[in-house]
Amino acid sequence: MIATGQRLRRNAWGRFYVTDECNGCGLCAECASANFERSDDGTYYYVIQQPYDDQEERALLDAMNACPKRCIREDGEE
Repeated sequence: MIATGQRLRRNAWGRFYVTDECNGCGLCAECASANFERSDDGTYYYVIQQPYDDQEERALLDAMNACPKRCIREDGEE
């Protein structure tokens, strides 16, 4: 599959999302385990839940900064 930078369909609707550039490294889930889930085939992660509170939002922002592929984005619709 060629990465296009498009939002993955499995992401929970909202502001934060993962693109198809994800390589499944798992750093996002280490930072924000309540908000990310691994795909069934283990090749990517996606946002399973938008942040519930300020702590989860900070964890998601930490995940964005830690992501080596820069595939976590924050420009989705609220």
